[in-house]
Amino acid sequence: MTDVDAGSRDRLALAVLTPYRMATTEQMHRVIAPRVHIEQTRRRLPRLREEGLTERITLSQTGRLRVWFPTRYGVQLACE
Repeated sequence: MTDVDAGSRDRLALAVLTPYRMATTEQMHRVIAPRVHIEQTRRRLPRLREEGLTERITLSQTGRLRVWFPTRYGVQLACE
């Protein structure tokens, strides 16, 4: 995981998520890409997860609401 090739929008998503600590997909979408379709954000966040930069939980009350948070590695990368 040392040579992460995250695109500029992916880096923006990580930079936004890090100080907030947790955010839903919709909240992230509103901040990083409000003018495009939410599907782009829905694809971006799992990509960051595959790189080991974010993780998610699914809230059981709603069954589908995902909350994303940066991993320790993601925070380290965002702070560099």
